[in-house]
Amino acid sequence: MRVLLIAPPWLDIYGDYKEASKLGCISSPLGLAYLGAAVQEKGGQVKVVDMETEGVNIHDLLPLISEFDPDLIGITATTPVYTNTKALAAEIKQARPQTPLVLGGVHSTVVGREALEECEYFDFQVVGEGEETIQEVMEALEQGRSLAGILGVIYRDNGAIVENPRRPLEMTADHLPVPDRNLLPTDKYVHSLPGKGFIRYATLFTSRGCPFHCIFCSQHTMHGRKMRWHSLERVMVELDQIVNQLGVEHIIIMDETLTLDRERTLELCRRIKEAGLKFTWEGWTRAETIDEELLTEMKSAGLIRLSFGIESGDAEMLKIIKKGITLEGVRRAYRIADKVGLETRGSAILGHPYETRETAWRTIKFCRSIKECQQLYLNVATPYPGTELYDYAVNGRGGMTLLTRDYSQYKRYGDPVIEVNDLSSNRLKMMQSIGLICFYFTPRRILYNVFQRAGLKAGLINSWAFALSTMRGFFKALKSILKPKSPRPAIGSGPDTVSKTKTAER
Repeated sequence: MRVLLIAPPWLDIYGDYKEASKLGCISSPLGLAYLGAAVQEKGGQVKVVDMETEGVNIHDLLPLISEFDPDLIGITATTPVYTNTKALAAEIKQARPQTPLVLGGVHSTVVGREALEECEYFDFQVVGEGEETIQEVMEALEQGRSLAGILGVIYRDNGAIVENPRRPLEMTADHLPVPDRNLLPTDKYVHSLPGKGFIRYATLFTSRGCPFHCIFCSQHTMHGRKMRWHSLERVMVELDQIVNQLGVEHIIIMDETLTLDRERTLELCRRIKEAGLKFTWEGWTRAETIDEELLTEMKSAGLIRLSFGIESGDAEMLKIIKKGITLEGVRRAYRIADKVGLETRGSAILGHPYETRETAWRTIKFCRSIKECQQLYLNVATPYPGTELYDYAVNGRGGMTLLTRDYSQYKRYGDPVIEVNDLSSNRLKMMQSIGLICFYFTPRRILYNVFQRAGLKAGLINSWAFALSTMRGFFKALKSILKPKSPRPAIGSGPDTVSKTKTAER
């Protein structure tokens, strides 16, 4: 069986920051490399098309499909790109009406049968992890059987939508195939790194799952809340393939919390050094899970950059969003990382439930005050389906109003789809731009990001793209505030404002 797997274009989700994001956010669809390896395990032929990275549009895609002549076509989608994915599905189905077309990925998992109900072009969908599911689907299609009984599948049967039970998660991760990165255009994934400029990089998972309960995250719907680890033997196999076979010099470890298991992380560092693997790496983690000894060992094994989730500069907001960290804990983590000599990044969000202009300004000021943090991703809260934040927005809790259920608008750097208390959509967008300007336009960060971190050429390219994006977003938001449009009707709103229920709900 020939299987074609497609990652649709996604860069538009960054809105005004599209060009800046293109330089720093292009990432491989590693999930499709896992699925591709699963197909090959069953004797199938597979081709992966990463439309964004390869610059493939629908007019390029259709001849590729015709040439490969697949027996099954799969498309993965996140929520913000789902609208474009439906249009892509329509074009594919029109060209190949007899070829089964399946939807997978995060959006399919969090919305369930809704995806088939609103898009007639998908024949079925896979929810949750798909490696085992796709193998059983291949077998059924080859034998001419229906998809009845295959766990993790929602399918059409004589006009009706049938939802099979979800597939239970295995408590270990080594049963998953080693992803076949040769299916991906590995030469096209580049990243700017301290002291190196733009170089090739690859991504790697050493675990799946996350035990935490942050209200803005839907990761648990895909991989569960219990941690499932790859054995370190398996991790070393992948590292060897990436470094010695692909010749890649930098790796981003995609685990939700890189340092969750301290002893395991130390052992991984020891094995990397013993194996003599020469590469640099980075990842993200939580402030309370690191210490100086741990980061020192990680740096000695090649770690050069670490990102922390700040999320808010207001202590009460951190409690509301169930982050489980403290402001002093965040400052401590950055001090330790800086002392060890790591480049640091951070991410924060404006527009949490119960947020006000006052608390949002605290976040902006707090992020700016962390002098050890060199780079910041400042997002506007986006209530993705499958998150507790989505429930807040739909039900109007915490002073929130949901402005649209058009998923194509669910962009962290576009026009916000929420309003909360005294923060209108336009105000949130303006504060996002102001926050980024306040953070980056300091002598220390200008000197570092433009002239020191990745070389002058990379620094100028990155900084120019970022500056244009930030100023574009700022002036668009300012124009909207000065000449406001008619307000959009609220989808979810209610009387649950800060003044009435903030104390009671806590």
